[in-house]
Amino acid sequence: MPFPIRALSFTVVILAMSFPVLANDYLTNMMNIISPSQSQISVSVWDVESQKNIYTLNDNTLMLPASIQKLITAVAASHQLGKDFHYETQITHDGVINNNVLNGNLYIHFQGDPTLKRKHLDALILQLKQKGISNISGDVYLVAEESKQTRAPGWAWDDLGICYAAPVSNYIIDRNCVKATLTPSKVASTVSIKSIYPITMTSTAKFDQTIDVKEAQKHFCELHMQRFDNNHYQIDGCYPGNKSIRLAIAVNDPSLYSKGVIEDLLQQNKINYLSINTVSKVNQPQTVIATHQSKPLPVLLKTMLQKSDNLIADSLLKQIGRQYFFQYQKQLRTEQAAPLDEIQWNNTVPKDGFLVGAKAIEHIMLELGLPYIEANIVDGSGLSRYNLITAHQMMALLQLIKTDEQLNYLETLLPVSGESGTLKYKKYFNQPPLKSEVAAKTGTMMGVENLAGYLDADNGKQYAFVIIENGLSPKAKKARLAPFSALLLQTLNDLP
Repeated sequence: MPFPIRALSFTVVILAMSFPVLANDYLTNMMNIISPSQSQISVSVWDVESQKNIYTLNDNTLMLPASIQKLITAVAASHQLGKDFHYETQITHDGVINNNVLNGNLYIHFQGDPTLKRKHLDALILQLKQKGISNISGDVYLVAEESKQTRAPGWAWDDLGICYAAPVSNYIIDRNCVKATLTPSKVASTVSIKSIYPITMTSTAKFDQTIDVKEAQKHFCELHMQRFDNNHYQIDGCYPGNKSIRLAIAVNDPSLYSKGVIEDLLQQNKINYLSINTVSKVNQPQTVIATHQSKPLPVLLKTMLQKSDNLIADSLLKQIGRQYFFQYQKQLRTEQAAPLDEIQWNNTVPKDGFLVGAKAIEHIMLELGLPYIEANIVDGSGLSRYNLITAHQMMALLQLIKTDEQLNYLETLLPVSGESGTLKYKKYFNQPPLKSEVAAKTGTMMGVENLAGYLDADNGKQYAFVIIENGLSPKAKKARLAPFSALLLQTLNDLP
């Protein structure tokens, strides 16, 4: 419903006609009208053509960034990993192949590819059959660097069972996410899971058809999920209505889940072996049988920014950390005349991928000349409640994207209002005057609603903007006429 914005546009015109005002004064006058009374806001606006700030408010206040933090990850990944970066998943073996028998061990190397699917692994294993291998005299080893911490500090506990907070491990298959269906039954409810998913789930949850879905919170009717060892889950609580619902459940133990998937695929392809084990590294020589490559970095970043993909963001964070500190240690060892090879690095690399990745991003931001000393970076996705960024710091990043030729392409990957990604259907952005004029990253979580990107205004100028709003309660969000970000961008669009 555009009325509130249009009404404000009329107010803007009156202000502009009453007396000549500079852009900063103009925006200050409007901010007195549109600023939310309860939440905390931080704003920075930059004229791309003149390369001048035209408005700031609380832009040095540290705030929760939510998913606009993915812009930081995108810049760091482009700088550190390069456009040609891609993940690799390999099948190798030791020993020899003779008469349909692999006399040795088989190794499946995982690199933490957030886009790796079961069908990709099936295609790799199919190549074993094409080479005539139907029996393995030894074991099957799943090889990946140990991931002691698969979830970052500050992730909300009640998010951990949900797929958008799936564990970030070097073992990832189908996004470490399982789809299930909860259906009402005579006793309570039943859970249906495809047999290809190696997890178990039980339910005591009840469907209450006397409660309308919109009234569920009022009647304290909600579902709860408990996570146990061995990827077992228990659903209890209440759900309104009597229709089946779909569930998207985050895998709790990725390495165990991967073992189950590989066991099933080998069985389907009728390949015999002794046992399946997981290891962090293999030192003996191996021969490559098959390799699967992910899409290159720009494609990964487009998905990450368009869909606000947390798994891609945090998987890239870990890769950034690994490569950055490997290069750092390698340079240090070279200066000390003690060369560092990959095996030595694998034996010494810190195992906390989030800590290493976050520290690497802080170093990279400073190397790029960005003012990130006071920022607190914990993950790559923005899920952590421990992240703290200022609007000034985010604006410096947007300015760098515009001025650095190696980073210009990132602007083209952003969601466009009314056209793509998280802005395609966003209310007030999918209709004039903002439709098709905003390219920006959204950042939303409980109490947070942020936006950072670029606006092509009616006056022919382009503005970079950072809008951070924290402390927004669900009730206040529901009661407001329009999002603060939409009101402010409408105001920018009307600048004379």
